[in-house]
Amino acid sequence: MSMFEQPENITSMLSFLKYVSTLTEVGGVPFLGIGMLLAIGFVSFLVTKAYTFERAAGFASFITLMSAILLRFMNLINDVILFFVAVLFVGSVIMLMRERNVEEYGV
Repeated sequence: MSMFEQPENITSMLSFLKYVSTLTEVGGVPFLGIGMLLAIGFVSFLVTKAYTFERAAGFASFITLMSAILLRFMNLINDVILFFVAVLFVGSVIMLMRERNVEEYGV
């Protein structure tokens, strides 16, 4: 199937998302999955912005990581994007642990 050739029969939401992902792919990078992760990350961060930055970032990165794992199983993102989101999650957890240490021990 070429890039702009529509499949014969789209019977499920997953096949529709895979078709749209092939349309938005540039140089092998699936921008549909990246766009979905960016939207999920920004919305979850802004919803929890009433809390401190570290708590909001920790929550947003956790939700984004869970979404990235789901999108990876659906083949809408590749391993590099999943690894990048996992690194962001680990970084935000480290920031959250550092904030907790400052609250408890003052260090």
